[in-house]
Amino acid sequence: MTRLATKWGVMAGLLATSLLTSCRYDGTGTKMQWAPDMADSAANKSQRSYLDPPEGSRSMTAILYPKTPEEAEVQFAMPEAIANDERGLEKGKKLFETYCQVCHGADAKGGHINPAIAPPDLTHPTVYVPRKDGFFFYRITFGANVMPGYGYATTPAERWYIIRHLRTLQKGA
Repeated sequence: MTRLATKWGVMAGLLATSLLTSCRYDGTGTKMQWAPDMADSAANKSQRSYLDPPEGSRSMTAILYPKTPEEAEVQFAMPEAIANDERGLEKGKKLFETYCQVCHGADAKGGHINPAIAPPDLTHPTVYVPRKDGFFFYRITFGANVMPGYGYATTPAERWYIIRHLRTLQKGA
């Protein structure tokens, strides 16, 4: 009887081993759907199906940028909330140090990061000081010449804070 029990034990062990190893999924087989009605419902799936927006529509929060910095100079002005913000100067200084100081220097007179590329002196009395805020907003957003645009890295409000700090540097120059 021990021999028969051993035989049945070996067979049961082999059966259990084969069942356990056959349940492993290696990524090449077809998976079985347990609830296909949920996966294949008629509801729109995000990032897969959508309706095109109506012709001529635009987002309520979109900024419609002009094509040139000269047009931006005329169309854009610093928002009053940022111009009157008590902590605006320190916010602008921190943002200027983060994004602009590397090339333009701490005093905005042009840094020396690379002798072949001379960033402009933003405190120049006849070239940049007379420019309106919209010009600088456009340049920070889209860049100019070698300067990259920082529209991807800064919010519109942060760009206005940078301009506010730049204006204090221009007054001190």
